[in-house]
Amino acid sequence: MAVKTNSRIIGVKTSTLALYEGVFAGVIGLAVALFWSLSTSFQYGVATSSVLKGLAFGLTAGFISIIVVPLVYFAFGWIVGLVHGFIFNVISETSGGIVLRIENIKEK
Repeated sequence: MAVKTNSRIIGVKTSTLALYEGVFAGVIGLAVALFWSLSTSFQYGVATSSVLKGLAFGLTAGFISIIVVPLVYFAFGWIVGLVHGFIFNVISETSGGIVLRIENIKEK
């Protein structure tokens, strides 16, 4: 038989929430950078008379963006996560927290 208990969350560790949101934003930034890199490569290829020269210019900008854009997204996501964690802690402490119902299953 499972034992049901209630637990109350009255706060989170702000840095872990910031890290979670930063990594999530970094993954989004990587996807944005990949699409931007492909778009730039295609545009340079169309704009130049040489397809190889256009792709070389586009890939150079694309490689730089694949490194820089996710780092910038991570930094902004980390800052937003830090603010979210602080706001959550203030609100959850003043309102009494969030009650979770946890079910512990005993294995035979």
